[in-house]
Amino acid sequence: MTRKISFSPATLLITVFLFLAGTAYADNRLVYTTNDENKREIRMLDLETGENAFITFGREASWSPDGNALVFCRIDASGSNLYIVDASHGGAVRQLTDSPAHDRGPTWSPDGSMVAFSSDRSGTDQIWRMNIDSGSWGPNLTQLTSDTPHKRVNNFVSWSPDGRWIAFEADRDRDDPEIFLANAVDGTNQQRLTFSRALDEVPSWSPDGRFILFSSDRHDDPLSRNYDIYIMAIDGRNPRRLTNTPGAASYPSMSPDGRYIAFSYRAPGASSTDVMLMNSDGSAVRNLISDADVPRFAPTTDD
Repeated sequence: MTRKISFSPATLLITVFLFLAGTAYADNRLVYTTNDENKREIRMLDLETGENAFITFGREASWSPDGNALVFCRIDASGSNLYIVDASHGGAVRQLTDSPAHDRGPTWSPDGSMVAFSSDRSGTDQIWRMNIDSGSWGPNLTQLTSDTPHKRVNNFVSWSPDGRWIAFEADRDRDDPEIFLANAVDGTNQQRLTFSRALDEVPSWSPDGRFILFSSDRHDDPLSRNYDIYIMAIDGRNPRRLTNTPGAASYPSMSPDGRYIAFSYRAPGASSTDVMLMNSDGSAVRNLISDADVPRFAPTTDD
């Protein structure tokens, strides 16, 4: 069972340093969102030094493949749009979408040229992609999943490291989300990976492209809201439970060297989530950042 430990800002640096001392990270940065509903902040934690820096206001940040920028969303009274900001020091943001719809959950393509995201601009929440820079091709806004008469949604998209596939969550069969794959170019060749009466949600790729992590309540009663982190092969075989918590574990992200997994966790009765860190086999679960959500490890860089 996960033991929930809270850290004050004064002790965060010491705790992170002691836990990760001697660890050689391919990239040691973790971006996350604070839980203040009135003013969500995107912040970055350096796991080696413990530096915890404000980047910008927004949520659901995703790294560019070179680790130099973040794409994220901001929500206001008119909707939600996507923006890009420098990952090292924040500053001025560049607006990527301008729609009265809700554009959420962006993920950057491995070649750096596109983002995929979920949006209800077609009527229901579906997966879209677009170019980062218009150039001579324009934004090339493309809908990858389709609206259905019964208004099922497709969202929470994650781009594969080789750029060929997107993994996403879909509730198209019943009101119980499953994990699917689709061609990242045009949304074809869709493949269902999970088959359960549970809620299988928020997929995320391992950096080597061999596995998909996700959150599920398949180990408990339906609608228990008791979620744990699972990992499976990219064809859906051999799903394995990594956490055993009394609450809700979600939004898994694996470090670029494959050694660690960060995830969000809401303890029973808690009003908000914390960011946890564990070994990739599910051992040594630690509370890393209190009152935080949606952690994302930076990609491997050549620096």
